[in-house]
Amino acid sequence: GILPLGKSRDSQRPHLRNMSLLRAAGRLAEPRLLSLGQVNKASIPFVPVDWVFRYFPYFCRDRVRFMLRFQQISFFCGFGYFYLYAHTPYKADNYDHFDESYLYQYVRGNMERSGELEENLRIKVRHFYPQTEE
Repeated sequence: GILPLGKSRDSQRPHLRNMSLLRAAGRLAEPRLLSLGQVNKASIPFVPVDWVFRYFPYFCRDRVRFMLRFQQISFFCGFGYFYLYAHTPYKADNYDHFDESYLYQYVRGNMERSGELEENLRIKVRHFYPQTEE
């Protein structure tokens, strides 16, 4: 029928107007697939993520499995680095194998020639607590 002036169909059916707002909000909230240019770049150490997706499809079947495997591999890489490589027992436990710089050698040579090095070594404190002379 014909509507009176100033009236619209939406004003006669407010429940439809609310449904359209709800539909629009639902469209905004639904997840969208991102293009490859918009994806955040994170990777398993030294391995690009796109290689993981291409060559190991069983590894990244879904997001949860990929996150779990990513955390496991990162943990074991860090654990292995620390305990197998960087934590080698009895390595670097003294300073005999370090190179002395040219400045250090120059200053030490000058101190040896002037006798200052022997005096410094004589008065050097080698113990935190005072030692009793026996």
